Amino acid sequence: MSIQVVRPENRQEFMSKLVGPAYDPKEGTVPKPFSEPTKLGQPEQNRAYQISVKDGTEKDFYIGLEDIDSAVSHYFNNVLKLSVVQNNTKMTIPVIYGTPENWKGVQADGYYRDQNGKLMAPLLMFKRRSVTQNRTLGNKLDGNLVHNLQMFPTKYNNRNFYSNFSVLNSRSPETKYIVAVTPDYITVEYECLIWTYFVEQMDKVIEALNFASRSYWGDPNRFQFYSSIESFQDSITYEIGDNRAVRTSFNLTLNGYLIPDTINKKLANADVYYGVSEIIFGLETATSSEEFTIKASSGDEGTVSSPLTAIPVNTVTTGTDPASNAAIEYLVINKVVTGAYSSPNTIVFASTWVPAPQPLPATSLDNFTFFVNGQYIEKTSITSFTEVGAASVLVVDTDALGFTFDQTDLVIGIGKFN
Repeated sequence: MSIQVVRPENRQEFMSKLVGPAYDPKEGTVPKPFSEPTKLGQPEQNRAYQISVKDGTEKDFYIGLEDIDSAVSHYFNNVLKLSVVQNNTKMTIPVIYGTPENWKGVQADGYYRDQNGKLMAPLLMFKRRSVTQNRTLGNKLDGNLVHNLQMFPTKYNNRNFYSNFSVLNSRSPETKYIVAVTPDYITVEYECLIWTYFVEQMDKVIEALNFASRSYWGDPNRFQFYSSIESFQDSITYEIGDNRAVRTSFNLTLNGYLIPDTINKKLANADVYYGVSEIIFGLETATSSEEFTIKASSGDEGTVSSPLTAIPVNTVTTGTDPASNAAIEYLVINKVVTGAYSSPNTIVFASTWVPAPQPLPATSLDNFTFFVNGQYIEKTSITSFTEVGAASVLVVDTDALGFTFDQTDLVIGIGKFN
């Protein structure tokens, strides 16, 4: 049985499939690579980016048509508080939703009556008439694989608990984001009816509604939507044998948005995303050569075993010593150079190496790091890295690497380049 080694994507392939959270000014556009092959009828997912929200306190963001209806009802009852004066008594106008049964009776009789057949006035009844999608605003592009996302940062999460390590190393905390899909923007139209006994009462109601038009309706602690009322249609009944009443109808238009609580929405995007954390290690110095030795249990002194180079204090000091200054300048060199394709196992970098000054060891492969399409190339996969004329040539073992280079691959080297 052979193990399939997946070749890393080149720059063109990666950018064509790039999908990530929405752009954030601090974090930038964070790419979301894929690790699983495409499956028929299913969006591509990388399980490494799927974070459980089982024990989290954040609720899944959801807004539906019921929330928009509640916003209209809340504004009528708690903000407008429509009222009339009847027999020197101020009466609040009740607000009810036009259920199919109530609305049918109103259309047939022209009034809304109670169970005893008495005409109910004053009264305001509203009913949602239509929902139209507004395609002039942004959208999620694809319902099965959402491309437009919105990120809401949280103030604190348990990954940023206090520790001495974070303080000593200037660790910047990582930000936790709640990810929500871009909503579907819609235009919702309501048909509203108002009944009063007198024209003077209706005039006061119309004046209040006209003043509230073209404003944001809803609960400030939940959702608010921009509304507009264009016209009012009056109707007064004077027929013999019928009850006298004044009725006014108007259309209320709200600009709303929807984020459904459905399974396809949950599969379309992640719910939680963590930003990048940074650990800053400062420059550490030694005051004596004894600090570069370690006492063994037997009492013998041994040199420090470390991949980093230990420079004696008496040779590297800031001042006028050219050799010391050259060593310090060499240590801080870390240049990025892009390689050019030469063959399936060879990459050429148009740069030579910076020679190491005394007492540092000579520049070698250990002073360089290589990446192909963002994937690290292990040192065990490199056959040789040498200077050839005015260039540097990287040769890899394709069997150990698991794939061969392509002309569209982006190969970069980081190290002591001129």
